[in-house]
Amino acid sequence: MDQWKETLNREEQLDDESQKRWLFKENIRIQQERNRLKEDKKRFEGEEQLFQKKLDILKDAYLQLDVDKRKLEWEKQQLLAKKEQLQKQSKDYQVKEPSFFKGVNSLLALKKRYKDLIKIYHPDNLCGDTDTIQMINREYDNLRKVFDYHKQA
Repeated sequence: MDQWKETLNREEQLDDESQKRWLFKENIRIQQERNRLKEDKKRFEGEEQLFQKKLDILKDAYLQLDVDKRKLEWEKQQLLAKKEQLQKQSKDYQVKEPSFFKGVNSLLALKKRYKDLIKIYHPDNLCGDTDTIQMINREYDNLRKVFDYHKQA
């Protein structure tokens, strides 16, 4: 029976020792896990700061984009108003009734069209006609006066 008690004591000691080893190993594992978690926490905090900086940059960029968009819209409105004004002015230069000079809206275009029409309708040409030349000359004189008047204004 003494042997049996001794054997039990040894087994208990072995069990105690194995438990101590296991506890020691577990303690080391837990410590390593804590260290890994601390490193992960630091990394996540760094990533969170980086994310926050990126978010701030994006917010600033969107605000600038909104400002630029509004400025562009304002410029667009200004240009459209100016275009409309120029179209109204060009309508004043254009001939109101059908004529040889339809679509002419500048003095330079008027002179060019006049030269072309004279070449076509000159009495010395096969298609030439004196009455047509007289109509072209009258229209040209009237339009030239209109363009000269608007040029002076």
